[in-house]
Amino acid sequence: MQSLHDTHVKLLAFDILSLIPSSSHPNTVIRKGTHILSRAETLDIITFWEHKSDRFLKFTIDDGTGCIPCVIWLNQLTSPYFSRRCPPDVRRIAEVAKSFATFVQIGVLVRVRGKVGVYRGNVQLTVADVVVERDPNAEIVHEGGRSESISTKVGFDEGGGGGF
Repeated sequence: MQSLHDTHVKLLAFDILSLIPSSSHPNTVIRKGTHILSRAETLDIITFWEHKSDRFLKFTIDDGTGCIPCVIWLNQLTSPYFSRRCPPDVRRIAEVAKSFATFVQIGVLVRVRGKVGVYRGNVQLTVADVVVERDPNAEIVHEGGRSESISTKVGFDEGGGGGF
C-alpha cells in the first residue's frame, strides 16, 4: 500500500467522503484500498456554517460532487490538549485559527487543507488552513489536477480515446 501520510492530497468531495478509516494505521484513512492518507486539500464553496464561540467553527463545503463537513478548533487557550505546549506558541495557534474563521462565509470559494478524520461515523476535515480563492479559473485548474477522480467518476475512458 502506498503511504501519502502527512501529504495534502487534492481530492474531490466525492473522493473524500468515500474514504474509510484504516484499522491498521491510527489517524489515517484509506483511499480505494491502495493509498493510506491523513491529509487532504480541496477547493469548494461554503454552503453552511455554525459557530460555537471560543470552541469551534463547523462549516460545510460543496464542489458539486458532495458536501464535506469541516471544523476549525477555536479552544486552544482552554483545551487540556495544548496545556503542555509553550504558551506563546498556543496563543499564536489560537490567533491563526481565529483569522481562518473570519474567511468562512456562505457562498465564498475557498481552498481548504486539513486532516481527514471520522467523527460520529462521518468523514470530516479538521482544518489546517483556509484561503479565499479569488482566481475564477482556480476551480478548473484544481479539478484538472484530479483528472483521475473525475474521469473515473464520470466514466471516461482512461486512454483518452474519447467518443466525441
